Amino acid sequence: MKKIYNILALAAVTTGLSSCVNNWLDQTPSNGTPTSSAITNYNDARTAMYGMYDGLQGNSTYTQYYAARMFYYGDVRGDDMQARTQGMRTSSCYEMRYTADDAPNMWNIQYNVIRRANRLIEAVDNKTITDAENFQAELANIYNQAKVIRALVHFDLVKVYGMPYTYDEGASLGVPFVDKPLDRDAHPGRDKVADVYAKVVADLNNAIDSEALTVSKKAGEKQGYIDLWAAKALLCRVYLYMDKNQEAFDLAKEIIDDSPYELWTPEQYAEAWDKQDPNHTKEMIFELINNGSDDWADREGIGYLLNEQGYADAICTKSFVDMLQTDPADVRNEVVLPAMYDKDLKKTYGENPIFINKFPLGALGDMRLANLPILRLSEVYLNAAEAAAKLGGAAKAEGIKLLNKLLDNRTITPTAKVSDAIADDEFLSKVLIERRKELVGEGQRFFDAMRNNETIVRYSSEENQGWHYSLLKESQSFDRTYTKALLPIPVSETNANPTLKAQQNPGY
Repeated sequence: MKKIYNILALAAVTTGLSSCVNNWLDQTPSNGTPTSSAITNYNDARTAMYGMYDGLQGNSTYTQYYAARMFYYGDVRGDDMQARTQGMRTSSCYEMRYTADDAPNMWNIQYNVIRRANRLIEAVDNKTITDAENFQAELANIYNQAKVIRALVHFDLVKVYGMPYTYDEGASLGVPFVDKPLDRDAHPGRDKVADVYAKVVADLNNAIDSEALTVSKKAGEKQGYIDLWAAKALLCRVYLYMDKNQEAFDLAKEIIDDSPYELWTPEQYAEAWDKQDPNHTKEMIFELINNGSDDWADREGIGYLLNEQGYADAICTKSFVDMLQTDPADVRNEVVLPAMYDKDLKKTYGENPIFINKFPLGALGDMRLANLPILRLSEVYLNAAEAAAKLGGAAKAEGIKLLNKLLDNRTITPTAKVSDAIADDEFLSKVLIERRKELVGEGQRFFDAMRNNETIVRYSSEENQGWHYSLLKESQSFDRTYTKALLPIPVSETNANPTLKAQQNPGY
């Protein structure tokens, strides 16, 4: 099978994913060719594009982004998933005991991806591609994919290192927005959260308005790559995080009404997570592709971490399982599995479902080959419903219809549906619960709670501790004002950059 992303193909034109100090500022590729002249023709640009996606995907050495950490960071820091026990790969993010010296790093790999996107953008802007006239449409497409990826990574970074936009309308410090190659001795400071979001929105709108992105006519047509619908789905998510509910609602409706994507039916849901299933791409607006051992994260990837036959590293919390099981007819129960192989796990958890099966062994028999879902149509429905709940009025009525359509494809229980007479606050609560049920294991719960100013409650006493092991008191229940709700800027960066050192997150 043809490989989608190939980091080896990029070796001649870009640096590897190093974790050395200030590597995200380094503008010289590994072969020593200056960045400004490294991309000189269309084939170079296409190869660099593969490398950009490969950076998102990571590998068994670089798992700090979508290979693993971006998923489990957004889940085990919440109340629906947890590290199974101490010493797991997810334990540090879950326990939140870290200091600035040993905190999880979600900085270097991300800025490497941004650098790769910037090199593509700069090559087109500076007209260094000698055969550009022969590939104008293709290069415009690559150029605007790079803008969307740059927006995605900055958006992820500001969620991890900056306060939610809704905390103070973005007045707090976010992350440096890097939109061009920088000198090695550059010392960029942190932009305000609002400024980062404004530039993310600008990149996405520029790409959408360019008319250069592929307008897919069928689901999966551009599987593994950014198309117009992926750009719009990402912008919809960004607007929701900014509390721009009318914009989020309108964009969600456009995607639902006009895109080729459809919700999985109840009969399709459990099996459709297998990428070999014929219905898999039906809902997948954007996912990263694992095609073989040369582009997977092997035993360090999220699939291996979440599977009982892998490391069995992270599990669902008892409170989440109890919530999901209140509706036995909900098909989402079918993607949370009990321990079936390990006798000690079976003894500890009995028949309780604990393992998320969204990265299944599948027909290929290997969870390491599972694709990595980034944007799904179900989320777009939930975005529309949440925005509508916050808008009220006519939008609320439409939001109820959309949420009920999603529920029609998840459960046959009549009482699970939403009545037109539901109170505004009850409707919003219902939407947020459905987000938890639908998106568990996809790295969203913690961020949803923080932007909505919810309190994360893991447990408050031994009586309701469930399967949680012992945590610091302040990590048992917290909100977005908790120091550990933000990661510290890595010490390697603050030591190298006095500007960032003076802007370290409070408490570190």
